[in-house]
Amino acid sequence: MYERIMVALDGSPCSNLAIKPALALAGSDERTSLVGCHVYAARMHRVRFEEMELRLPEQYQEEERLDYLRQTHDCLITDGMQLISDAYLAPLARQAEELGISLSGLALEGRNYVELLKAVREQKTNLLMMGAWGHGHVPEGDLGSLTERMLLYTRESDLMIMRRSWNCKNRPIVVGVDGSAESFRALQRGVDIARIFDARVEAVAVYDPFFHSGVFRTIADALPEEDKERFDFVAQEKLHDEIIDRGLEKLYQEELERGLLLARSMGMEVHTEILAGKVYPQIHHYAAFKEAALVVVGRRGLHQEAESLVDSNTLNLARLSSTNLLVVAPSKEPLDVPSVSRQEEETALPWTPEAEARLKRIPPFIRKMARRAIESHARENGISQITPETVQEVSHRMGMGKSGG
Repeated sequence: MYERIMVALDGSPCSNLAIKPALALAGSDERTSLVGCHVYAARMHRVRFEEMELRLPEQYQEEERLDYLRQTHDCLITDGMQLISDAYLAPLARQAEELGISLSGLALEGRNYVELLKAVREQKTNLLMMGAWGHGHVPEGDLGSLTERMLLYTRESDLMIMRRSWNCKNRPIVVGVDGSAESFRALQRGVDIARIFDARVEAVAVYDPFFHSGVFRTIADALPEEDKERFDFVAQEKLHDEIIDRGLEKLYQEELERGLLLARSMGMEVHTEILAGKVYPQIHHYAAFKEAALVVVGRRGLHQEAESLVDSNTLNLARLSSTNLLVVAPSKEPLDVPSVSRQEEETALPWTPEAEARLKRIPPFIRKMARRAIESHARENGISQITPETVQEVSHRMGMGKSGG
């Protein structure tokens, strides 16, 4: 599954949580290589020492004595940091040796996130594993600065952020699915990991039916009465309630069904769940309630933009989650996700040109869902062809248009 796994260690309890799953993943495939890495900042200490020289007591201001102090400081810092790095990597090295897993160690000098990013890229790492925070953690912090920077910038590598001891016994792996290629890639990763650890997978999709209601309440407070009538406020609100929100639920349900078929093609049955609300808190609460061993999500979701470093839901979930989190990087290789075969699609109803023209009057962003609603209405009422009258009837019922339009 992974050709090269890197574990970032700093001796903190949280970073050491990555050792157990890293060894298990590396040990599951003899082709996988394992790397332990620690970055220390000796140069930063040297610069700070130089900045403090002018403030040293007078007896230390002689150049000969200053030079001696510089050399002593450099020696202590450089050698000391190397010894500390070796100590941080020692638990991983010891356990890897006991399990017969080959390990290489990296002790790098420089700014931690800069050097770690370089190492990930130069080593062609597929998976980077690290703690959610290190020695500098404070109760007010939800994600360490190094971990957050790696989340933002490690685009080619998966990133596993550890918060809890690794334990898959009777605990599910929860995967967020939104219909994007990256979410299906996350599901694939979740199934692969579940197979290694004999765990079950639960695929979760979240849609938000409450957003529009909040927006409409805001509009209602802001618009004068005459503008509400011109805007046809009541009809527009009904449109969102009956078409957009229900349509969104159906769309996400279909994506979950596609995920179910993908998992079956990999030889695994998964449980699916559709939730209503904001994406990242819903996934967080669901995983916490289920006591999940791991949450798996794509780096970016369905509405990604080229400028985005990481999806906002993924970033917020990384900050909020109390569960171990795997963020899956995009792949250049296309993923063949099965389509959901539906009787409705196999026997699509014909539309007259006039009906198609009337459908185009509906706003583009809901046109697809409106088409489904109109065809569902036609089937329920035994209508074999969509005419302008059919479109008009459903449009009026849903508040998408006015009579005579």
